[in-house]
Amino acid sequence: MEENKAEEDEQRNEAPVAPSASYASRIMQPPPEPPQPIESVKTEQIFGSDAKPYEIVEFESMLRYADGQMFGKYGFEKDGEVVITRAPARLDVMGGIADYCGANVFELPLEHAAVAGCQARADRQLKAFSFNAALEGYQPGHQISIDDFYANGNLKSYEQVRQLFSANPHTAWTGYVLGGFFALLKEQRVDRLPHGAALVLKSNIPMRAGLSSSAAIEVAALKGINHLYRLNLSALEIARLGQIVENRIVGAPCGIMDQITVAAGQKDKILSILCQPDQMLEAVPLPPHTRLIGLHSKAKRSTSSSAYIDTRTAAFMGLTILQKELDLDELRENYLCRLSVEDFRRKCWEVLPARMKGERFLDRYGETVDTVTRVDPQKTYRVRSRVEHPIYEHARVQQFIEHLKNANADPPNVRRHLVKAGKLMYASDWSYRFRAGLGSLQVDQLVRSVRTIGVRGGFYGAKITGGGGGGTVAVLCHGDTSNSLIQILAAYKLAWALDAEVITGSSSGAFEFGHVLLKLIKDET
Repeated sequence: MEENKAEEDEQRNEAPVAPSASYASRIMQPPPEPPQPIESVKTEQIFGSDAKPYEIVEFESMLRYADGQMFGKYGFEKDGEVVITRAPARLDVMGGIADYCGANVFELPLEHAAVAGCQARADRQLKAFSFNAALEGYQPGHQISIDDFYANGNLKSYEQVRQLFSANPHTAWTGYVLGGFFALLKEQRVDRLPHGAALVLKSNIPMRAGLSSSAAIEVAALKGINHLYRLNLSALEIARLGQIVENRIVGAPCGIMDQITVAAGQKDKILSILCQPDQMLEAVPLPPHTRLIGLHSKAKRSTSSSAYIDTRTAAFMGLTILQKELDLDELRENYLCRLSVEDFRRKCWEVLPARMKGERFLDRYGETVDTVTRVDPQKTYRVRSRVEHPIYEHARVQQFIEHLKNANADPPNVRRHLVKAGKLMYASDWSYRFRAGLGSLQVDQLVRSVRTIGVRGGFYGAKITGGGGGGTVAVLCHGDTSNSLIQILAAYKLAWALDAEVITGSSSGAFEFGHVLLKLIKDET
């Protein structure tokens, strides 16, 4: 019996097992195709530091792995040289919109940044591609010809080139990037453009946050063009050209503080700029254990909003009235901030109307000296308060800088100096809202929350930044603020259903960072 059972078991083990349907289908399929070679691009670094920020490393990686968009219709060729440049965001610590009146402003370059790659082309085409444009609903790429800058053999006007870029709203963003080529010609930095170029941009700077995302791409692009054509332009020259691009080609009425900061800023230092028109005074380090952070409100904001434009227009209306009514020496060069607070109170306050209709102003005084705004005859402008803001802000900025320097020189009493500096930030925020007429409910709540928690939670001051009307709040911090920030962000989300973003860290300006030059070699292996 046992022998028969063992024999049956042996036969059962040797009997073939019918394969399952799924297994049979697998083994009957033809063998898979051999893997196709992955196209890549070899890169050889010709110039630049080996210590690079994350944004540069990421951009180089996309080059090496032949990112489809980077080498698409509006991008690079897979051989030749690529210049890579970087320009940071900026936090407006003090000064803000008073820059167009010649104020002292105080600006910090941030860790967020825009990166531009620039490659020469053999033809006369100028191409631009942005990884961020499609996220904002724009066409990500566009191209024009160098010949589009000319009519009947003559260089076009700024107004004509503005129309060239604004004709299609979906590609108007390329004015910030390709407009730099025209500015070089129009400002006679070059006699001609010897060849075309392709620019690819990638940025992690939040747009419409008041952090100078536009100035960063302008400066990054211009610095790449500078190296491409070997122009040897300085940081200040690049900043001036960037402002021209934004004012005269894009049509945004900004001052120059953004472009100077992202071009010439230094890591962990706040840049003091006297905007008369563009004097870089000093770079001041932060005191020990002190930080400046941004709270991005995520509230909708537009740098070309009517409130900002009206505020600027009214300030220049006030300048014109004072020039023609009082003929003051201090105003001969068109800078309101050359008036001291005392002289303004004593000589000018009563001369300025609280309100004035545009039509009446134009009839009596004509147009203002501002080249980027026009007085609307149908609007009524608040003139006196719009002049007060930059004059008082200029004085506040200078006091703020002194308090920060005193905090550096007197570490045992750093908190006492920071309290004084913070009070000036709160005064600036009040003036933004009630003298300049800018601000938003969301931003107001963030400032109030910071002030309510105050120094016991590590907060010493806060203010609205940039052009106002939403965007980012600058906050002066000392010590650990992590728990305080959690409270503020939670209360803000509860009130507005918005997740405010904390912007921290500082980094080098475009010229302190320099550039990276890569040689591309197509690799089929």
